[in-house]
Amino acid sequence: MGLSSSNLSALRVFPPSSVMGKTLEFFEFLKYETKSFRDESVLMKEELYDTISKSVKIKQSPKTKKSELTKQFEVFLKELDRTLFIKNSKDEIGDIQWKRIDSFCNLLRLIERSDERKIRWALYHIFAKNTIKISSIKLSELLKDFKIKNLDKILAKIIKTETLSGFDAQYDGKFFTINHEKDDKLVAHYLVDAIEEPSRRSPGELEEEILKLIDEGSFSNQEISQSLLIDEGLVSRTIGKLRDQDKIVLSSFGQRGIRYYTTNCDNCPFGTTKASCRKEALSFIISSFMNDFGVNLSSTDFDSVETNQAILKIKRIIMMARKEKNTKLERNLTENLDEILAKVVDKFIDIEFPDKTNPHVPEINLKVPSSIANLPLLYQLGLRKGAQGGIHLMDEILHLASKSINKEDRVKIKKHSLVEANKFLQYLGMEKKDST
Repeated sequence: MGLSSSNLSALRVFPPSSVMGKTLEFFEFLKYETKSFRDESVLMKEELYDTISKSVKIKQSPKTKKSELTKQFEVFLKELDRTLFIKNSKDEIGDIQWKRIDSFCNLLRLIERSDERKIRWALYHIFAKNTIKISSIKLSELLKDFKIKNLDKILAKIIKTETLSGFDAQYDGKFFTINHEKDDKLVAHYLVDAIEEPSRRSPGELEEEILKLIDEGSFSNQEISQSLLIDEGLVSRTIGKLRDQDKIVLSSFGQRGIRYYTTNCDNCPFGTTKASCRKEALSFIISSFMNDFGVNLSSTDFDSVETNQAILKIKRIIMMARKEKNTKLERNLTENLDEILAKVVDKFIDIEFPDKTNPHVPEINLKVPSSIANLPLLYQLGLRKGAQGGIHLMDEILHLASKSINKEDRVKIKKHSLVEANKFLQYLGMEKKDST
């Protein structure tokens, strides 16, 4: 995912050398040795100084004076205040953002393990000071503590990777030139999003992942964020860029005006035509149904499927259904998933025996909330088919028993079965109508 705004702020304030000096030690002290303070909204500095003197995270020689360490920590607190992680005053600190402190501490350890991450930080740190032409001398000076030997090679790699997503920059051996406006917020993401381990993707790779996702359905920014584990703000910026490039279109509006997007079939980002895409997908689906089930479908069976994205989603489902299901992993998955999903359905089935004179006749009541629609699509389809099949079976049973059950009772039983089955069907998008 993209770096959070709080981590971006800290990378602007603290220099790359922070991973080698007292700064990292102070961050780790705050992360690991302040648990007794974390419920307090305001901390007296004197309490912190006393704890620091006993810290195992902060390297102290026997000759280190408390006043010297206190002075160093006071400088650190002023920097923390600039990042908005705390509010610093003369005798106390308040509004402490512990989660932000912990997050940036983790990021420092991550940066420590990679020369490329250090270089990206240095580039961003200089760019944040409104510099778009960064000299290799200035960059080397900022990174001198790390003794990086392949600086030119890594700079070339960064440019090669990020230009795929729209970053405009050159490096001629003397200057790293950023051809964007100084206030262009995307530059920060081009330079430092790749620092965070979960997103070893450049913005170009991120755009490709989003396009692949919404090529098989319509997704909102929030759903994309949850599916790809990407910060929603970064998703929003990427979606805006893809819309500007006419690669995606607004598919529809959801509840509370939420926007849903799909790829633009009239300007396919994958370079195919609308007709060719649909033809290829239908060919796979129709062939699969004939080979696997002996069912002869034709393209006209899909006339009601309005979009190519829906056709591609069907193709994906059929493709995954053909996967071998008898491996150890797949068997274990199937057995456990069946039990887990069944717990959801069983929760809503309530069988009672209200008639004490006839305890063998149960009354079945279903208490089905709308949340049942959150079940996986194929499981929903199975429930839907099961509910419809149950209604059909009930019709057949009542027909066979018509001689022994009077018409009034028969209609009453059928209506009850329809009501109960519809509690499932109405949330799965296909309510069965009473045909009596």
